[in-house]
Amino acid sequence: MPANSAPELRRDRRVNAAAPIVAYGDRSVLRVPRHVQALGAERVLLVCGRRSFETSGASAMLPDLESVAKVHRWSDFAPNTDAADVRNGLGIMRDFEPDVVIGVGGGSAMDMAKLLCTFHDVPDGDVLDLIRSGARMDRRRGRLFLVPTTSGSGAEATHFAVVYIEDEKYSAAGGGMRPDAVALDPTLSASGSVYQRATSGIDAVCQAIESLWAAGATDRSRHFARVGLRLLLPAIEGFVNHPEAESARAMCIGSHYAGRAIDISRTTASHALSYTITKRYGVSHGHAVALTMSALLAHHAAADVDELSQNVSVGEHQRAMATILDAFGAATGQVASDRFSALMDEIGLERRLSAVGINTEQERRAIAGAVNVERLGNNPVKFTHNQLSDFLAEID
Repeated sequence: MPANSAPELRRDRRVNAAAPIVAYGDRSVLRVPRHVQALGAERVLLVCGRRSFETSGASAMLPDLESVAKVHRWSDFAPNTDAADVRNGLGIMRDFEPDVVIGVGGGSAMDMAKLLCTFHDVPDGDVLDLIRSGARMDRRRGRLFLVPTTSGSGAEATHFAVVYIEDEKYSAAGGGMRPDAVALDPTLSASGSVYQRATSGIDAVCQAIESLWAAGATDRSRHFARVGLRLLLPAIEGFVNHPEAESARAMCIGSHYAGRAIDISRTTASHALSYTITKRYGVSHGHAVALTMSALLAHHAAADVDELSQNVSVGEHQRAMATILDAFGAATGQVASDRFSALMDEIGLERRLSAVGINTEQERRAIAGAVNVERLGNNPVKFTHNQLSDFLAEID
């Protein structure tokens, strides 16, 4: 190894561009060790799911990875990234001092890897305050490599990560969250359970839809979202119920494009509502997002000009909705809504709030009241918290 390779790996880094996909295709996860070796890394922190690392087939890369670097594997964190787990992981980072962090798993594992890299040098007593402050995390030490094992979150393509402090959800963001490299292996996601494939896949579909209508959308993000949605919608039912190579590849690429889209536009009301549903009712993230999407499709398509957010033009919103309706082969928002509901039925996702334990007006108001104001502001249609509560009442 060249004498100057380790300092190069460990110095503070700014990463401003989308990460290159250094490995793509079936079993491409096996090429990850050679990329790590090419970096001259000596110590690798492997952040991965407790079970998904083995069940997905990603663990097949471990012997070769251990032959090129010292590997510390860490999986002791909750499915919904919690600040207490982040602080535990940072202790491991400080003790182990990795050159490279590899995040392998779904959105939580990849978000955890991002957070550990960017908060590495933050004193333990300042971590919670920095998360709450929303300060941009534009620097990190060392390299970050992400390998998704689900087709859904698109976290390998985004510059932000979700983290909870108790029941309150925060989003850490900045250039330091962008990985240096990504490996996309479609075979990894096909091994999940039917429910896992469904909830991850529908999350990607919702991200593409939200990115198209988001107030923060750009021509570039809408391009990514259009491509993603056109790949995802024809593939998701087959991928969930009878996964084959073709549908797995479409979902893998489509969810990555959806991630590239929301990296620019950010998400909207459906995601904003989902976080409390996930944290308080134990509903998987993608499923929680999808619970409100059908109603939002009809609501957004029918919105009057007075209902649009101030920073959304009528023409932009109409074009975005036309793109979404076209993807569903629908002439109206109600037809698109019905087809989204039918899709949830086809992939086995319950679509009634009452079925996941949300039954009372008080519960609906609590969910509406906990909505992140930033994400609500990115929604193309205006909602007050009371209007959100009324909207939730209409879903059941």
